[in-house]
Amino acid sequence: MKAKAIKYIDNYKDILSDSESIKRVRNDILEGDTYIFKDAVNKKFVLQIREYLKGIGKGSLPNYHPIEMNAPNFHRVNIWDDRAFVKGCFHQFTFFPWNQDLLSIFNKTKDIYHLKNLINNQPKDKFLGSVPDDGCTARLSFQFYPKGIGGLNKHSDPVDHHQLTVPSLIMSKKGKDFSSGGVYVEDMNNDKIYLDDLCNIGDVVFFNAQVPHGVDVIDNEEEEDWLTFEGRWMMIFATNKLYNNNQIQDAIDLEADGK
Repeated sequence: MKAKAIKYIDNYKDILSDSESIKRVRNDILEGDTYIFKDAVNKKFVLQIREYLKGIGKGSLPNYHPIEMNAPNFHRVNIWDDRAFVKGCFHQFTFFPWNQDLLSIFNKTKDIYHLKNLINNQPKDKFLGSVPDDGCTARLSFQFYPKGIGGLNKHSDPVDHHQLTVPSLIMSKKGKDFSSGGVYVEDMNNDKIYLDDLCNIGDVVFFNAQVPHGVDVIDNEEEEDWLTFEGRWMMIFATNKLYNNNQIQDAIDLEADGK
């Protein structure tokens, strides 16, 4: 599976109640097309989230918790950790639907999950409840990639009953927040399509989770500095299996040499 056409939709809410449009988008994504839903999340809200997460990142120690029922919201640092299924370097902030947060992020972005579920032929509220469903749960995963070091190996994610696509919210502007690197999908010629070049803050990108994709190192020539939080931000509308669920495959790192 490789990336094909890039398609744009100005108002994603127009298709939430249109079963034919949902079917068309699903079929396109199955074939490898990428959809960019413009201005899907209010830019002012996105920037507010960034400031909120910076405060958490600077004011508390990072830690890790497995994905399980009643897990707390948390943040962690991954610096090319050999234990990860996909090698990467980023500061991650995780939110679960059974926890509350000051900005009510799940509630304010739930329509994106509804669209994701409908595209995958699932009830729109699937996985969004206060208890896991079919061994899986929704999870908001914010990832900050610092200049000089932040990146993520090329990989593919599992497609199963829980997801066809892993939507991602663009939270930084290339050319302003960072200059080089960023998220890409690999096309039929094995070339990289850099999605940050095509997006603005607040856009949400949908593509087939099995399409090879990754994050090239952000501003590779810059000196790394985690505490300034200068670099690239994104949010993934994830649906993850619980840590003890062996029915769904893991993501596959496609860079054998690692980092």
